[in-house]
Amino acid sequence: MKPRPELEWFARRMEDKLFQKDFKGGWQKETYMSLLRGMMLEIVELTEAITEKDSNEIIDEAVDVANYAMMMADNARRMR
Repeated sequence: MKPRPELEWFARRMEDKLFQKDFKGGWQKETYMSLLRGMMLEIVELTEAITEKDSNEIIDEAVDVANYAMMMADNARRMR
């Protein structure tokens, strides 16, 4: 099954953001709680972007939230 164009677009945005942060060394050693705290901060930023109706910031912050969700899921996947 081929991914939807919207998913491919969003996944590329996620990868771009992750690539920009590669110098930090990854998320594999982070706890779920530290990742969740990071996600919660990004949700606050997303809420602000939505309130301001700034579509570029909404996209950027939604990508950040999704990346934190992916990091938690990836850590859980590796723990199976």
